[in-house]
Amino acid sequence: MIQGTEQQEAIWNEITHGNSHVMVNAGAGTGKTFTIVEAANRIEGKKAFLAFNKSIATELGERLPDDVYAATFHSMGNASIRKNLGYKKMNNWKTANIIGDVLGKDYFAMPLVKLVGFMKGALIDATDRKSILNIIDSRNIVFSSDKEEIDGINALPQIMKISKTHAQIDFDDMIWLPIVLDLPMVKYDVMFVDEAQDFNEAQRQLIYRCVEPDGRCIIVGDRNQAIYGFRGADSSSMDIFAELLTKTNREIKEFPLSLTWRCPTSVVAEANRFVEDFHCKDDAIEGKVVVDSSLNPSKGDMVLCRYNAPLVTAFYKLIGDGKSAYIKGKDLTKGLVNSVKKISKDMSMPTQEFAELLDADFEYRYKKLIDQEKFSQANNLEDKHECLCLFVYRAETVGGIIKEIEKVFNSDGKGDIMLSTVHKAKGLEANNVFLLATERMPHPKATNMKEEMNICYVAITRAKVNLHYCGPRPRNGGQ
Repeated sequence: MIQGTEQQEAIWNEITHGNSHVMVNAGAGTGKTFTIVEAANRIEGKKAFLAFNKSIATELGERLPDDVYAATFHSMGNASIRKNLGYKKMNNWKTANIIGDVLGKDYFAMPLVKLVGFMKGALIDATDRKSILNIIDSRNIVFSSDKEEIDGINALPQIMKISKTHAQIDFDDMIWLPIVLDLPMVKYDVMFVDEAQDFNEAQRQLIYRCVEPDGRCIIVGDRNQAIYGFRGADSSSMDIFAELLTKTNREIKEFPLSLTWRCPTSVVAEANRFVEDFHCKDDAIEGKVVVDSSLNPSKGDMVLCRYNAPLVTAFYKLIGDGKSAYIKGKDLTKGLVNSVKKISKDMSMPTQEFAELLDADFEYRYKKLIDQEKFSQANNLEDKHECLCLFVYRAETVGGIIKEIEKVFNSDGKGDIMLSTVHKAKGLEANNVFLLATERMPHPKATNMKEEMNICYVAITRAKVNLHYCGPRPRNGGQ
């Protein structure tokens, strides 16, 4: 029998000998995957593990016992659709096509497509205007005009009604339809779920329907790593999930998993400014935390930032120093290029003229967003504007700006030093981590301060040996 830490043994003992739902609050680098796998080995019954994506399901499926069904939320939901409604053809353009039928082919559908996807994930009713407006701001959904936003919101009841009975399905429907159509789900004696802090309401309901009224849930997550609000996750997901499980025939017992195997003592002490229940091993190395550090990473190191623009500046600096670096996340390319083309499609326009148009457009749109109290969108617009300004000063024409953007963001994975936003680095680690723009951490204009504190904690706990603040220490409240 494998011998675990005191905390792991307490978790396994309840799973093996107890009868409750088990909720594990697992800190960064605390061995949660090992804990889940060992727990699955110690319990009998019809078991399943639900993962966010296919790669995680495949990886865990190879480590879990053979009697555990490892699947994604989408595959499990789609299985219910097929069993109860028959085969439905997959079409990722389904929602866009419905919008075109309802609002006309000239309507720019993409912002409304995003909104519908988030509404499905949050199980928001099409007439709940307050919640819809909150999604538009917090998820940074930007419509081409105020009229298109109003027309889109007014059309939502019809769009959602058609979506329920359409002959085709899209990715969001795989989880949404089984819930809103109340389709029967396969029941499990034990359901294992990880990253519970990142669930949306549809995902929680799908899990619940697979275990109620008598099945057990083994729920693993970290409330302090809930940073994906912009993607539709609820920052209080684990607490909401616990409340949902009170409707079943079992009590809920919560356990900590707070002993990190990753971080040295100095980094843990720094993380304790944001999270108290987080500890290092007795034999952990000291490591170091450097404040006001210079940016001098080496091969294999990680450079992180809350924002995108400082990463671009750092990329050019490192390339200028003769180092090999790349920015993680080539998905930014399309958004930045589209922003350039919205200002001007004249590829030969001089950058000085473009810069004047860019600044005027930013000032107009930023003020408008603030006046509409769309503060999250305003913050994102500010970062994008700062990014574009950096490219403007490195090109002579609009076409040159676009080439610079593509050069910087299309080199994902091609370099010795990774630069990344904190969000994209979640789950990763490096011996040496350099953190940029710390004077703006947490974000001074944040609309969700708890999530901002979580971002600081996630950034700090990527470091296995040394943590370098390229600036002052991030603030923790008044600290």
